[in-house]
Amino acid sequence: MAGRAEYFGYLDGVWERLKPNLGGTFTTYDFQKLVEVEAPDIWARFVAKWGPGGKGSGNRYSPARVLFNYLDRKANDELLVKDGYVKSTGSWGSPVVIQFRLMELASPPLSEEDLEFSEGKPEWKLHLVRERHTGVRANLLKARAATGIFCEICGATGNHLDKNIRNAMFEVHHATKPMSDGERKTTLKDLALLCVNCHRLIHKLVAVKGDWVDINEAKRSLLKNG
Repeated sequence: MAGRAEYFGYLDGVWERLKPNLGGTFTTYDFQKLVEVEAPDIWARFVAKWGPGGKGSGNRYSPARVLFNYLDRKANDELLVKDGYVKSTGSWGSPVVIQFRLMELASPPLSEEDLEFSEGKPEWKLHLVRERHTGVRANLLKARAATGIFCEICGATGNHLDKNIRNAMFEVHHATKPMSDGERKTTLKDLALLCVNCHRLIHKLVAVKGDWVDINEAKRSLLKNG
């Protein structure tokens, strides 16, 4: 692990220089080629440690595996989005590989409430992107399954729905106030699970108030006549 961390550090040193070349979606193969061209001195260290890669380079001990783990960590740190699997290129080790995308390029179209929510507030826009980060919702649903899945504002469980569609009624909301600098890794304790109705309403409430609304305040405002 210590050895891998050292090589991650080499990549961190050139990450900002590589980022402008990562437009759209890309794979580990694409990232490797970029490192080879833009940071040949670092790539030479990878080759000296694990060999050049090539066919079968998806094996555990290879530059490709370390590069994938590096990109995977960036996804866990919410700097990248895992964007699904595609057919691999050429003689790449695996027949299918995962695509990545820069987080700031991955924001989906915003709803009317979201546009009001984010207008003039860069940190709120980042909040919306992070809410939609691939894997965040799945991880929260998995974590909550042990204690019961329900909306943290209205308490709806969706137990009346078929189990194959029930989870579709829940969305992730960042329960903690957005940081203006955006330099914070999200953990599950920062997240709330809301039904789609309450999630839209809390965004609208923030837009109307022009300030952040936590879950307890949202409960008081949205349920006061309930």
